[in-house]
Amino acid sequence: MTPSGELTGHEHWQTIEKLPDRWKDRWDNYSGTAWYRLKWQYTCQDAGSDPHSLMVSYINMAGQVYLNGQLFWQDDSLQEPLSRSWNMPRQWVIPPNSLKQGQNEVLIRVVGVNALNPGLGEVSLNRYHDNTKVYEKHWLAMRGLHSYTTIFEFILGIIAGLVWLFRREEKAFGWYAITSFLWVLYVGQLLATETLWGLSTLDFYRLHIFIFLCFTTATCLYPWRFAGRKFPRLEKVMGMTVFVLGCLIFFTPQSLVQPVLDLSFMVGYACYMLNCLTFSWIAYKSGQVEAKLLAGIMLLIYVPIGVHDGWRLMMNEGDLISAYASPITTLGVAIIFALRLTKSVRRIEKFNQTLATTVTQVKEELTHTLQNHYQLEMENTRLQERIQIAHDLHDGLGGSLVRSMASVEQSSKDLTNPQFLSMLKILRDDLRHIIDSGSSLGTKLPETPLLWMAPFRHRFNQLFDELDIHAKWSVPAKWEVDVTPLECLTLQRVAEEALTNIVKHSHATVVQIRIYYENSALIMEVEDNGVGFDVDLVNQAGLSVGLRSMSGRLERMNADMQITSRAGQTILKVIKNYG
Repeated sequence: MTPSGELTGHEHWQTIEKLPDRWKDRWDNYSGTAWYRLKWQYTCQDAGSDPHSLMVSYINMAGQVYLNGQLFWQDDSLQEPLSRSWNMPRQWVIPPNSLKQGQNEVLIRVVGVNALNPGLGEVSLNRYHDNTKVYEKHWLAMRGLHSYTTIFEFILGIIAGLVWLFRREEKAFGWYAITSFLWVLYVGQLLATETLWGLSTLDFYRLHIFIFLCFTTATCLYPWRFAGRKFPRLEKVMGMTVFVLGCLIFFTPQSLVQPVLDLSFMVGYACYMLNCLTFSWIAYKSGQVEAKLLAGIMLLIYVPIGVHDGWRLMMNEGDLISAYASPITTLGVAIIFALRLTKSVRRIEKFNQTLATTVTQVKEELTHTLQNHYQLEMENTRLQERIQIAHDLHDGLGGSLVRSMASVEQSSKDLTNPQFLSMLKILRDDLRHIIDSGSSLGTKLPETPLLWMAPFRHRFNQLFDELDIHAKWSVPAKWEVDVTPLECLTLQRVAEEALTNIVKHSHATVVQIRIYYENSALIMEVEDNGVGFDVDLVNQAGLSVGLRSMSGRLERMNADMQITSRAGQTILKVIKNYG
């Protein structure tokens, strides 16, 4: 080989012992062109059905191939920005008519940059069938496995990112997504055959090293978050280190950048290895099964691979095994994260189940409390009814007894049997009304309004028949609103009070009781054709105990009462809105 842009005489050629060859050890700080020459003997007897082929594992960075002085192949760009053949194995079939009897010569021109460790990879001149096996091995290690792993990592990164996006508390998934995307960028630069964005070869490599530095830092953070740990001071130091080295990587002049790039790579490599070695203790302290499994992969797989490949890179030798292990380790990490996600989902399901059980218990307790409260209300209502019965006995039956006693005492002559019988009937009717009113309280809602009004209607029809009062009843066949038993009792008491007043004071001959629905309201009307009364005067004077009682009852159930009265028509209307 010779370091020159043009072919020179024999005195400048140097013999190399083996390939791959990197000229950095031979010519320090040299960037430019070098020529490699391969000579071999060919005879016509070597021709056969299986042609010869030339296989080159890589050319770092760009190059040309000449066969017997004729251009055989070349990269797209041999000037900055250079084409990138450093990770691209190639094989060419040599046409038989390109070979000559006797000595043949292959010249390989390599254009490289010193910072990227330029040189020439393995070269094989053999039968096509035999060379294909070697070529496929190199292609799998240098491109195939990287391509498969990159696609897999990209998909996992998207999934992890979506998990973090919808569950922000799963920070490990967010950091894993960042790690995956950085790895995709890093490997994508390895696979790229041309630089991007018009960057020079060296600037593209600066970006490559910086992405590697960020990647190794992220590989520390996502396992820590996976184990539920944070190290604020250490993480701050790591961030500052990445920032400082990043500034040096991008702004150091080309003549001085080589040590900076090497230092940055070694810092990233050391950070990665130390994390793989120390994470086992972090996982052990966390007590999480998934963290321990991840620590096992890092300690048993990542560490040996890192040591092996790190040593091979220091010795400037190939055959890195990380490419072969990447699909397996990526799959292992994906399984561990799937276990973590499944565990979180199961924990959520268990929480939902516990929550549902708790809600059911609270509902049962609330139902029991409401039932107790309802029973207390009913007991209070019974007590109020008893007080009301006592008042009715005092005011109604007591008043009747007083009137009857006064009639007997003031009578100038003995009363006849029909007169006594009339007094007793009045007392009987008052007592029956009071007793029926007290015994009508029930705690269960009747199935239909007809069943609710049937006993009440029967009692008053008997009284109306004795007094020659014609009664008309209009009751719906079913409930159309959610009426409570307490509301039914209140409406019944109001109706009883209204009908009792009609019997005592109105001298009516026709009574109409109507219950109907209007929009979302339940309406009850009691109408008679009696003498009527002055509603405003009675309300202002406060003379009617019955009206005050009805008004108080309806106010407690949030219902309204309207009364209109004139001679020949009095209407009491109760409105209970359920809207």
